[in-house]
Amino acid sequence: MFVHKIAVIAALSLLLAACSGETEYRDGGLPAYETSADYAVAGRAASPPPPAPPPPSAVSQAGGGSAEPEQGALLAYSHNYGLRLPARVLADVHTAHQDACAAAGGNVCRVISATINDPEGERPSGSLEIRARPDWIASFRAGLAGEVSEAGGNIQSENTSVEDLTTQIVDGEARLAAQTALRDRLQGLLETADGPMSDILAVERELARVQADIDARASVIAALRTRVETSRLTLHYQPIVSQTSPVRFNPIMHALEDFTDTLSEGVAAVILFVAMILPWLIILIPAVFLIRWLLIRRKRRKAAKQPS
Repeated sequence: MFVHKIAVIAALSLLLAACSGETEYRDGGLPAYETSADYAVAGRAASPPPPAPPPPSAVSQAGGGSAEPEQGALLAYSHNYGLRLPARVLADVHTAHQDACAAAGGNVCRVISATINDPEGERPSGSLEIRARPDWIASFRAGLAGEVSEAGGNIQSENTSVEDLTTQIVDGEARLAAQTALRDRLQGLLETADGPMSDILAVERELARVQADIDARASVIAALRTRVETSRLTLHYQPIVSQTSPVRFNPIMHALEDFTDTLSEGVAAVILFVAMILPWLIILIPAVFLIRWLLIRRKRRKAAKQPS
């Protein structure tokens, strides 16, 4: 009887795995986490999820964008901005945006990556990627245009993309529930097992496999829900180059800066040429004088032999 139960449960497990293999994660393998922060959330699948996003009516959109997320749909939003700012304030604005995210708290906003290049130079640039709750993102976007304008810059580009994760999450949760039910049956069977030790070990191995699959599915679903319950915002910072900027004279400046190097290289080339030809001159100059002396002496002999 115990062996028969094991066979039935194993058959159900194989059938569930086969059904999952046909449709699960059609892109191949588990869905890739969008950022390193999603990995961190996936590792804490057992922790309570972050607060649910506000309804669409409570979220105002800058620039006339659509509200997020829609009721009944599990959507992941990504916002991208290209900002042009005066070089003297670009690094300060970049830092101010990081500070605003940090001030909101880790449960509301997290900085995923922050980069600043040549902050004290003539052409600084940078980028900032954050993930935050939709209401905080909406508030930040609403004030971004005014903040950039006040700093003397402008928004060069703006883009919002949406990914529908409804199917992945719903299907994943359904398969997770099925695997959980299978795990419970295996645990019950193991608690009442009275068969041979080999059969008990087979049930334990199957239970371990099912539990590993449950943990993996729970991590993926947690990461997907994080992408729905928070939005990603990416800012790219570029400097405004004025018409009288020294950058326009860069070729001349570079030529002047390279003048001493070029002159040094020329003098070095002359020295090398002299060093290479000097041994030949030591041989050739005496040879030339010797040949000239022999020719003159020959002419004098011919002149002396001729009758006067």
